[in-house]
Amino acid sequence: MKLQMQEQVVALQVLLEVHFTNFYKQNLLSHPFIKRYEQTGVDLAAYVRGVVNPTERLKQIAEMLAVHYYLLFNGSEGPWNHMKTFYREESSFSFSGNVYVGQSAIFDTLSNIRKKLKGDRPREKIVHVVEKLHCRANGETEIAIRVSGSFITGNQFLIFGEGLQAEGMPSLDEINIDIPSKRVGQFREQFTVLPGTSMGCYYIAKQDLYIVQS
Repeated sequence: MKLQMQEQVVALQVLLEVHFTNFYKQNLLSHPFIKRYEQTGVDLAAYVRGVVNPTERLKQIAEMLAVHYYLLFNGSEGPWNHMKTFYREESSFSFSGNVYVGQSAIFDTLSNIRKKLKGDRPREKIVHVVEKLHCRANGETEIAIRVSGSFITGNQFLIFGEGLQAEGMPSLDEINIDIPSKRVGQFREQFTVLPGTSMGCYYIAKQDLYIVQS
Protein backbone atom coordinates (compact mmCIF):
# COMPACT_ATOMS: atom_id res chain seq x y z
CA MET A 1 0.00 0.00 0.00
CA LYS A 2 2.84 2.40 0.93
CA LEU A 3 4.60 1.69 -2.36
CA GLN A 4 1.42 2.40 -4.33
CA MET A 5 1.06 5.73 -2.53
CA GLN A 6 4.67 6.62 -3.39
CA GLU A 7 4.08 5.78 -7.04
CA GLN A 8 0.95 7.95 -7.03
CA VAL A 9 2.98 10.81 -5.56
CA VAL A 10 5.55 10.46 -8.35
CA ALA A 11 2.85 10.40 -11.02
CA LEU A 12 1.22 13.47 -9.46
CA GLN A 13 4.54 15.30 -9.32
CA VAL A 14 5.17 14.55 -12.99
CA LEU A 15 1.71 15.85 -13.89
CA LEU A 16 2.25 18.97 -11.78
CA GLU A 17 5.60 19.62 -13.45
CA VAL A 18 4.03 19.29 -16.89
CA HIS A 19 1.12 21.51 -15.85
CA PHE A 20 3.46 24.15 -14.42
CA THR A 21 5.63 24.11 -17.53
CA ASN A 22 2.61 24.68 -19.77
CA PHE A 23 1.27 27.35 -17.42
CA TYR A 24 4.68 29.01 -17.34
CA LYS A 25 4.91 29.16 -21.12
CA GLN A 26 1.32 30.28 -21.68
CA ASN A 27 0.87 32.75 -18.83
CA LEU A 28 3.98 33.82 -16.95
CA LEU A 29 6.04 34.71 -20.03
CA SER A 30 3.19 36.88 -21.30
CA HIS A 31 2.67 38.64 -17.96
CA PRO A 32 2.92 42.47 -18.24
CA PHE A 33 5.75 42.57 -15.68
CA ILE A 34 7.87 40.23 -17.80
CA LYS A 35 6.98 42.04 -21.02
CA ARG A 36 7.94 45.38 -19.45
CA TYR A 37 11.56 44.30 -19.04
CA GLU A 38 11.78 42.05 -22.10
CA GLN A 39 13.84 44.49 -24.16
CA THR A 40 15.78 46.21 -21.36
CA GLY A 41 18.55 43.65 -20.95
CA VAL A 42 17.42 42.63 -17.47
CA ASP A 43 18.71 39.11 -16.71
CA LEU A 44 15.94 37.53 -14.64
CA ALA A 45 17.84 34.24 -14.38
CA ALA A 46 20.81 36.09 -12.85
CA TYR A 47 18.49 37.74 -10.35
CA VAL A 48 17.09 34.35 -9.29
CA ARG A 49 20.63 32.98 -8.85
CA GLY A 50 21.39 35.97 -6.63
CA VAL A 51 18.56 35.38 -4.17
CA VAL A 52 18.66 31.56 -3.98
CA ASN A 53 21.15 29.74 -1.75
CA PRO A 54 23.19 27.75 -4.33
CA THR A 55 24.34 25.06 -1.88
CA GLU A 56 20.84 24.37 -0.65
CA ARG A 57 19.52 24.39 -4.20
CA LEU A 58 22.12 21.79 -5.24
CA LYS A 59 21.12 19.57 -2.33
CA GLN A 60 17.45 19.86 -3.24
CA ILE A 61 18.09 18.95 -6.88
CA ALA A 62 20.23 15.95 -5.92
CA GLU A 63 17.68 14.59 -3.44
CA MET A 64 14.79 15.23 -5.84
CA LEU A 65 16.59 13.33 -8.62
CA ALA A 66 17.41 10.39 -6.33
CA VAL A 67 13.87 10.06 -4.99
CA HIS A 68 12.19 10.40 -8.40
CA TYR A 69 14.67 8.20 -10.25
CA TYR A 70 14.77 5.29 -7.80
CA LEU A 71 11.05 5.39 -7.02
CA LEU A 72 10.35 4.95 -10.72
CA PHE A 73 13.06 2.32 -11.12
CA ASN A 74 11.79 0.22 -8.21
CA GLY A 75 8.10 0.89 -8.78
CA SER A 76 5.39 -0.73 -10.86
CA GLU A 77 5.08 -0.81 -14.63
CA GLY A 78 2.52 1.99 -14.86
CA PRO A 79 4.71 5.04 -14.15
CA TRP A 80 7.90 3.47 -15.57
CA ASN A 81 7.56 5.10 -19.00
CA HIS A 82 8.03 8.49 -17.33
CA MET A 83 11.72 7.56 -16.97
CA LYS A 84 12.20 8.58 -20.61
CA THR A 85 11.54 12.21 -19.65
CA PHE A 86 14.75 12.22 -17.57
CA TYR A 87 16.83 12.08 -20.79
CA ARG A 88 17.32 13.75 -24.16
CA GLU A 89 18.60 12.46 -27.47
CA GLU A 90 22.13 13.66 -26.65
CA SER A 91 22.13 11.95 -23.22
CA SER A 92 24.49 9.01 -22.64
CA PHE A 93 24.42 6.05 -20.24
CA SER A 94 27.47 3.86 -19.49
CA PHE A 95 27.16 0.38 -18.01
CA SER A 96 29.31 -2.74 -18.08
CA GLY A 97 31.73 -1.33 -20.66
CA ASN A 98 29.01 -0.19 -23.07
CA VAL A 99 27.76 3.32 -23.84
CA TYR A 100 24.15 3.96 -24.88
CA VAL A 101 23.05 7.27 -26.41
CA GLY A 102 19.56 8.73 -26.76
CA GLN A 103 16.26 8.40 -24.92
CA SER A 104 15.17 5.10 -26.45
CA ALA A 105 18.52 3.31 -26.13
CA ILE A 106 18.92 4.40 -22.51
CA PHE A 107 15.35 3.52 -21.59
CA ASP A 108 15.60 0.07 -23.18
CA THR A 109 18.88 -0.65 -21.34
CA LEU A 110 17.46 0.51 -18.01
CA SER A 111 14.37 -1.62 -18.62
CA ASN A 112 16.54 -4.72 -19.14
CA ILE A 113 18.52 -4.02 -15.96
CA ARG A 114 15.30 -3.43 -14.08
CA LYS A 115 13.79 -6.67 -15.37
CA LYS A 116 16.83 -8.68 -14.24
CA LEU A 117 16.74 -7.14 -10.77
CA LYS A 118 13.02 -7.75 -10.47
CA GLY A 119 13.36 -11.42 -11.41
CA ASP A 120 10.40 -13.75 -11.06
CA ARG A 121 9.83 -13.27 -7.34
CA PRO A 122 6.13 -12.48 -6.78
CA ARG A 123 6.52 -10.87 -3.35
CA GLU A 124 10.12 -9.68 -3.13
CA LYS A 125 12.53 -8.27 -5.67
CA ILE A 126 15.93 -6.60 -5.58
CA VAL A 127 15.59 -2.91 -4.75
CA HIS A 128 17.92 0.05 -4.17
CA VAL A 129 18.92 1.41 -0.78
CA VAL A 130 20.56 4.83 -1.20
CA GLU A 131 23.16 5.27 1.55
CA LYS A 132 25.33 8.13 0.26
CA LEU A 133 24.52 11.07 -1.95
CA HIS A 134 26.95 13.85 -2.91
CA CYS A 135 26.62 16.70 -5.37
CA ARG A 136 28.76 19.56 -6.62
CA ALA A 137 28.54 22.24 -9.27
CA ASN A 138 30.66 22.07 -12.44
CA GLY A 139 30.71 25.56 -13.87
CA GLU A 140 27.60 27.71 -13.83
CA THR A 141 25.00 25.21 -15.02
CA GLU A 142 26.28 21.62 -14.73
CA ILE A 143 25.62 19.54 -11.61
CA ALA A 144 27.48 16.32 -10.78
CA ILE A 145 25.65 13.89 -8.49
CA ARG A 146 27.14 10.71 -7.00
CA VAL A 147 24.91 8.07 -5.42
CA SER A 148 25.97 4.83 -3.75
CA GLY A 149 24.26 2.16 -1.73
CA SER A 150 23.11 -1.44 -1.56
CA PHE A 151 20.84 -3.83 -3.38
CA ILE A 152 18.61 -5.75 -0.97
CA THR A 153 15.70 -8.15 -1.27
CA GLY A 154 12.54 -6.24 -0.46
CA ASN A 155 9.54 -4.55 -2.00
CA GLN A 156 10.29 -0.82 -1.82
CA PHE A 157 13.08 1.64 -2.48
CA LEU A 158 14.72 3.12 0.64
CA ILE A 159 16.93 6.15 1.21
CA PHE A 160 19.11 6.30 4.31
CA GLY A 161 22.43 7.80 5.33
CA GLU A 162 23.84 10.69 7.28
CA GLY A 163 22.03 13.89 6.38
CA LEU A 164 19.65 12.05 4.04
CA GLN A 165 15.95 12.19 4.75
CA ALA A 166 13.59 12.49 1.82
CA GLU A 167 10.13 13.82 2.55
CA GLY A 168 7.54 11.04 2.59
CA MET A 169 10.16 8.28 2.84
CA PRO A 170 10.60 6.22 6.05
CA SER A 171 13.73 6.68 8.15
CA LEU A 172 15.91 3.84 9.39
CA ASP A 173 14.46 4.32 12.87
CA GLU A 174 10.91 3.87 11.59
CA ILE A 175 11.34 0.44 10.05
CA ASN A 176 12.92 -2.72 11.36
CA ILE A 177 15.35 -3.90 8.70
CA ASP A 178 18.82 -5.41 8.81
CA ILE A 179 20.41 -4.16 5.58
CA PRO A 180 23.64 -6.24 5.75
CA SER A 181 21.68 -9.49 6.08
CA LYS A 182 19.53 -8.62 3.05
CA ARG A 183 22.33 -7.16 0.91
CA VAL A 184 22.87 -8.98 -2.39
CA GLY A 185 25.08 -6.39 -4.02
CA GLN A 186 26.18 -2.77 -4.10
CA PHE A 187 25.96 0.02 -6.66
CA ARG A 188 27.57 3.34 -7.52
CA GLU A 189 25.93 5.75 -9.90
CA GLN A 190 27.09 9.08 -11.25
CA PHE A 191 24.80 11.62 -12.90
CA THR A 192 25.67 14.77 -14.81
CA VAL A 193 22.62 17.01 -14.80
CA LEU A 194 21.97 20.05 -16.99
CA PRO A 195 19.14 22.61 -17.00
CA GLY A 196 16.41 22.06 -19.58
CA THR A 197 14.65 24.62 -21.71
CA SER A 198 12.06 25.42 -19.01
CA MET A 199 12.87 27.21 -15.77
CA GLY A 200 13.51 24.80 -12.88
CA CYS A 201 13.62 21.69 -15.09
CA TYR A 202 16.71 19.49 -15.41
CA TYR A 203 17.67 16.44 -17.44
CA ILE A 204 20.36 13.74 -17.17
CA ALA A 205 23.07 14.45 -19.74
CA LYS A 206 25.48 11.70 -18.68
CA GLN A 207 25.09 8.68 -16.39
CA ASP A 208 27.50 5.93 -15.28
CA LEU A 209 26.35 2.82 -13.41
CA TYR A 210 28.60 0.35 -11.59
CA ILE A 211 27.22 -2.80 -9.93
CA VAL A 212 29.17 -5.07 -7.58
CA GLN A 213 27.64 -8.40 -6.60
CA SER A 214 28.12 -9.68 -3.05
